[in-house]
Amino acid sequence: MTQNINTGSSLGQQSAVTANGPPMISIDRLIDLVRQGGTVRTGVDIVSKQGKLLLEKDVPVTDIETLERVKRLGIGQIPIIATAKGGMWDAQGVPLALPSSPPATTPANAVPGRRPRSEIDQQLQQITEIKEIATAKYEKAKGCIKQALHSIQQNDGEFDVSPVADMVTDLVDFVSQNENSFSYMTREIFSYDDYLYNHSINVCTIGTVVMKKFNENFSAAVNTFLNNTPATVFDDKAGNEHSFSYFQPAELRDISIGFFMHDLGKVLIDPKILNKNGKLSESEFEEIKTHTAEKAMTVLEKNCLANPYITNVCLYHHAKLYDDEPRCYPERVHTTVPPYVKVCKLADIYDAMTSKRAYKEALNPVGVVTEIFNHYARKDPLLQYILHSFVSSVGIYPPGSVVALTDGRQCYVLDSKGPVLLPITDDNGRTLNQKQDPIKMVKGVAKPDIKIDRRRPPLAPLAAYKILPDYLRRIVKPPGTGEAS
Repeated sequence: MTQNINTGSSLGQQSAVTANGPPMISIDRLIDLVRQGGTVRTGVDIVSKQGKLLLEKDVPVTDIETLERVKRLGIGQIPIIATAKGGMWDAQGVPLALPSSPPATTPANAVPGRRPRSEIDQQLQQITEIKEIATAKYEKAKGCIKQALHSIQQNDGEFDVSPVADMVTDLVDFVSQNENSFSYMTREIFSYDDYLYNHSINVCTIGTVVMKKFNENFSAAVNTFLNNTPATVFDDKAGNEHSFSYFQPAELRDISIGFFMHDLGKVLIDPKILNKNGKLSESEFEEIKTHTAEKAMTVLEKNCLANPYITNVCLYHHAKLYDDEPRCYPERVHTTVPPYVKVCKLADIYDAMTSKRAYKEALNPVGVVTEIFNHYARKDPLLQYILHSFVSSVGIYPPGSVVALTDGRQCYVLDSKGPVLLPITDDNGRTLNQKQDPIKMVKGVAKPDIKIDRRRPPLAPLAAYKILPDYLRRIVKPPGTGEAS
């Protein structure tokens, strides 16, 4: 039986979980350790009072935000069980001794010899750290998908699936541990040269986060229904608690692999058609449509990939999500489009619209989220669960986007929840190079009655990049690109 610790209980109950009483480590000490490049692994699943998994026992924690999120839930100490491969390691990977009793709490930003950093400096440092990790993983993933697609071209459709599965597992672990981490993956606003590779990674990371949210929300709704329904309805005379989960972890992993590979059929399409600078002719659009049912199926069969999750994603991610939706294909779908395929389609649309293409500039994520929501709102109930999971995951105001306030200032979105904004211009649009205090909104409103001005059209990403202060440009500039011209 899997052991876990409910962090919503008292400390006495926590330490009683194991016979010897595992060392309880200050959350502030763990945050400080990770901030300096260290690693933490608990050796035991840490769950909230509501049963939500906060820290997975076998997953090393290398990002501050994961621990900060735990701290925001009021958790001051974390158990670490060395006998279950738990422990602490410094930046060089050297194991650190576990105390026999909880150490004294120290400030989260206390670094010997340094003055405490401001709140905004801490937030920017966290973004920088996540961005650095995201960049490394992004480049590794790009190399993986390049190799896979190149192999398909050179080997008559055959490629090695194992590296792809391993790479996706690594990406899934990263985006599952870091809220909004996919927002710091590369957004191609300067170049479209590697669009197909970047798009595969982006759809995988965005779709994975949305899928996780949908699975949690929908499963919770079903469990609430089942557990509030008289037992006799289900012939459950014992009145047992029901525990329903739409998708299991292994299924979610296969779905993420499908997201990563959803466009593999496009490698067999003429690049001149894929990157055409202008409207496609009818015959060209018909050729594009073959990348799903025809060319994708050829590759899947060639590699004996019969996994239904991967197959459905590759074949149907352009299918209709509601009756009479235009320009969808294939026209005849031989199965009901599963929820994960619908998630893939939303992620596909979002990334395509927020990335630069040969025939268009990248669009502002704020406007894209709004457009997607308005297009698919008020359709069938299951699609609404998916749509709301998409919006809550990506955020109405996604991190990294720029929005205007009613007082005239432009702000960089630090966190979609609230949202939390960083002013980057004055009320006349002039860039502020000195760091400002963040604005923490509640339901989109900040004192004194300052709101996000929805009447002003959001800036396109390239225009938004040009007004960023230098300290933000250094953080958000996509890797491998030069300064905007």
